[in-house]
Formats: sequence, C-alpha cells, structure tokens
Amino acid sequence: RLTGQQPEINRLMQRKSAVDEENARLKNEFPNLNQKFKDKSQELKDTEECAQKKEEQNRLVIKNLEEENKGLNICCADLLSDLEKLRKQKVQWKKEKYGNVTRIE
Repeated sequence: RLTGQQPEINRLMQRKSAVDEENARLKNEFPNLNQKFKDKSQELKDTEECAQKKEEQNRLVIKNLEEENKGLNICCADLLSDLEKLRKQKVQWKKEKYGNVTRIE
C-alpha cells in the first residue's frame, strides 16, 4: 500500500519543493518591491507638494492680475471721464469760436 502511494508522495514533495522555491524567490523580490513602493510613494508626495506650490503660485498670480485689472479699470474710468470733459470743452470752444467769428463778420 505504501509503495502505491509513493508516486503521490513524490509528486507532493516536488510540489512542496517548487512552492518553497517560489516562496524564496518572492522573499528575495519583496525588499526590491518594497523599496520601489517607498520610492514611488515619495515621488507621489513630492509631486503633490509641487502641485500644491504651483496652485498657490497660480492663486497669487491671479490675485495680482485681478488687483492690476482693478487699477487699470479705475485708470480707464478716469481717462474716459477726462475724455468726456475734453469733448465738452471742445464743444464749448467751438461755440465761442463761432460766436467770435460771427461778431468779427
């Protein structure tokens, strides 16, 4: 009976040996994979920090541009006001010129 089970025992021993080899290979591979994981985790952390810095810089640039735009809008409003005053002054001078020309004639 034992002799009849010997091939099964041999097959199981070969399988155990193969599993042991695979386990040894995986144990040897684990430190490398663990280091790669740590490296990728640090890379991700660095990338996230860089993205946060870029976002903060972008917010600052937008804020500065909005402030500059506000100043330019005020300047444009002042220039439009000055232009309107000059147009009114031009109309007034034309009236005075016409009045003077009429008196001279």
